[in-house]
Amino acid sequence: MAEDFKFEVGATYENMKGPYEVISIRRNEMVIRWENGNEIETTVDLQKRIIERMAFEEESKQRDAQKKAPGGKVNKRGQK
Repeated sequence: MAEDFKFEVGATYENMKGPYEVISIRRNEMVIRWENGNEIETTVDLQKRIIERMAFEEESKQRDAQKKAPGGKVNKRGQK
């Protein structure tokens, strides 16, 4: 994820617990709220790392699926 990624108050993002809205941001602290009304104070850095990890995991799954699909990547011996 780009270094210039920034959270915005009122925007929706997702972590392992699901989609959440950013309620407030002050320096490196932020308050987020899930759809069920639960709120927590967390750090911007932590939430950014979670989003980056989830994106990396999704990209890895897609690469693995492409390798397993018919017509997927070919190994060094020219075999699928």
